[in-house]
Amino acid sequence: MKSVLAGALIAGLLATIALPALATQVTLVEDRQPACTIVLAAQPTRAAQFAAAELQWHLEQITGATVPMARDDQTVTGTRILVGESTATLALGLRNADFEPQEYLLRVRPDLIVLMGRDKDDRREFSYDKVDTWPELFDEQGSAYAVYDFLEKFCEVRWYIPTELGLCCPHRRTLTVSGADVRRAPVMKTRTQSVNYQFPADLCGDTVTSDKPTPPLAWREQMLWWHRVRLGGEAYDACHSLNGYYDRFLEEHPEYFSQGGQGRPTQMCYTNEGLIQQVIQDAEDYFEGKGLKPRGVAAGDYFSVVPMDNSGWCRCPTCAPVLPTGPTRGKGQHSNDSASNYLFGFVNRVAQAVEKKYPDKYISALAYSSYAWPPSDQKLAPNVSIQMCLLVRAVYSQATLDNDWEVIKAWVDDSPERRKLLWLYYCFPSLSAAQGQYRCFPGFFGHSVVEQMARYHAAGIRGLYYEPSYLAYGQRSALMDQVESLVTWKLADDPTVDGNAYIDEFFTRYYGHAAAPMKKFYEMVEGIYADPANYPAGVRGAELQWEYLGTAERMAELGKLMEQAKQSVRTSLERRRVELFEKGLWQYMVKGRDTYVALASAPIQSASVPRIPPPATDDPAALDWSRAAVLANWKGIEGRPRLDKHDQQMEGRLLHDGQYLYVRLQDMMDPKKLADRGGIWNDDEYELFFGETPGPEYSQIGVSFTGRHGAYRYPGSTLWDSGVRLVSDLDQPDRWVLYLTFPLDQLLPGGVQAGDRFYMNVLRSMRVYDAVAWNPTLGGYHNPRRMGEITLQKGTEQ
Repeated sequence: MKSVLAGALIAGLLATIALPALATQVTLVEDRQPACTIVLAAQPTRAAQFAAAELQWHLEQITGATVPMARDDQTVTGTRILVGESTATLALGLRNADFEPQEYLLRVRPDLIVLMGRDKDDRREFSYDKVDTWPELFDEQGSAYAVYDFLEKFCEVRWYIPTELGLCCPHRRTLTVSGADVRRAPVMKTRTQSVNYQFPADLCGDTVTSDKPTPPLAWREQMLWWHRVRLGGEAYDACHSLNGYYDRFLEEHPEYFSQGGQGRPTQMCYTNEGLIQQVIQDAEDYFEGKGLKPRGVAAGDYFSVVPMDNSGWCRCPTCAPVLPTGPTRGKGQHSNDSASNYLFGFVNRVAQAVEKKYPDKYISALAYSSYAWPPSDQKLAPNVSIQMCLLVRAVYSQATLDNDWEVIKAWVDDSPERRKLLWLYYCFPSLSAAQGQYRCFPGFFGHSVVEQMARYHAAGIRGLYYEPSYLAYGQRSALMDQVESLVTWKLADDPTVDGNAYIDEFFTRYYGHAAAPMKKFYEMVEGIYADPANYPAGVRGAELQWEYLGTAERMAELGKLMEQAKQSVRTSLERRRVELFEKGLWQYMVKGRDTYVALASAPIQSASVPRIPPPATDDPAALDWSRAAVLANWKGIEGRPRLDKHDQQMEGRLLHDGQYLYVRLQDMMDPKKLADRGGIWNDDEYELFFGETPGPEYSQIGVSFTGRHGAYRYPGSTLWDSGVRLVSDLDQPDRWVLYLTFPLDQLLPGGVQAGDRFYMNVLRSMRVYDAVAWNPTLGGYHNPRRMGEITLQKGTEQ
């Protein structure tokens, strides 16, 4: 075996450069003995060192041999694997600076393999064991991309779930590789999600909290996973960016904030010239390198301008005329255009000013909710990038999917050259389950992802972020999105991959002899989840999951497939993977249905409301509440007693006088601990529901401890003029008492009279989806079928 200086370029090497790549076979390990050396520059970048360490580790998993590493000023024997720019690559005419962003090269020649790409020039200390010395996810790391592509294409390596349990690779005493040259970059330039939502250590987790939370997976394992699926690329961010303005400007510049609402402003005044100039200044400060203001949102070349996450728009004389009464596009859908002209007028003012000073920078905006569509009254500046928020997992609703595609088409038609990205909601149904504290039927939709990704590429989408399936404690599921995440990241990188074949390959490689029953299980769940017939109108939460999706008959059939898979395994690795699925998803489903059946059998509470003479005072505290019907025995909305015992400190009372319904709600807590989060539905609040029947037509009112309130009728989310009078009593040190007085003739569309029956429920929300209820909804807030019967007594108590 010849020895050469690792960085030397010899005549024999030059003679091989033009050889057809497919004619070249190179042995890396022979009979478990290294036949190659990984070569780095004398002072390599962190990206190259990380790539080399990953290559060395994976080659050891395949062959059992530890391939040596050397710097290019050292003498080595055998085949050289050049990782990153070095003296040897420069001699070949391969320079880091000549690669485009994220571009990389794989080249196999006799005695030489080149794995390099565009790397950030960061040459600080590196340790494979210390995550904080690795390249950041959004650093240029083309050499790492080259190594991962080499491992996949040339060595048959796959990563199917975090940790070594998800590593699929051949095991060979001798490893010989061959293949054509590859020089490319990922097609979608931004591939991102929040790594703050961590995997549970057991890769299982739960959407329901417990007294023993699952700790998170080791950070190193999580970061290895994100690197291996090529999360990163071009740094980008767009999200609600103005929340820091409350602390910065509410006292000094109240005119910056929304007018015409109740209590603390819920939004900004997006026509206020002072606000516009302040946001412009913040953006310019960021691009000048002065940093990001508190709670601002920006990354790389993008500064985010996105309003708060609510629709409590300003009603000042300048703003009100710009806000239409309803949408013209996306009618009846979450994603519509009712605020597009208003909001994007504000975004445009900021973008136009920033463009003059920083023409190569961008204002990042969301196309979301009531401003999902392009504005119809103006053309957005070209330096506005748009990230469209899509309900892509709602595959059971063709109307929702069609609306999503109409949004994409509208933006493409409006401005084909505009930088367009996606925010994909993979987070449902698990987010609803985690918020409602129940367990959900899995929302598998991998084959739909394949179709969707093809359409995204055809539309010229530049990048994407997806919100994962959430678990309790801010964790994310490794199993509910396993297939979906694999095809998403693979197809975002390379749309030429056959996504459906990739899914088939996953089951074969990962589950081995258990592939057939595991694939049948997945596809059965996928079909159930996508079938519109399984989604009756007005049914939500745990009831939908286990009465209409995970029915007893379907669960029995799925259980048989699970048993077949367990009986089919032949290796310990296959067994561990099937056992992980059984524990983390199948047993989760079984527990979800069993819990629902047990809780759903509990009786729904009712109340008979005493009638009192018309009171002599308007002070509701002066009523004789000792005569009232008592709303007791509260529980968590999912139907279980609360671990924090908040349900035990709740009580409601009802009285009526034939003209008004009087409600007293009492929470035995220190009122100083109540949280004002800037909006009714985010504050500490109550929500009351009323219906003529426990059906889909009902009314809802939310009341914050601040006195802010909003009321709606369903279906349709139309405003309800409830006529309510309310008093929020915060004066007692050990309780918050809320009094509500409802005119009976406005309580329901036809009014209510003494002797009538109607249906009602009350929820106390500590924060969004952290709530207790008089009648547990079995998950979520809106479940009219769980409202209790209320009878207004005819006779007057003396």
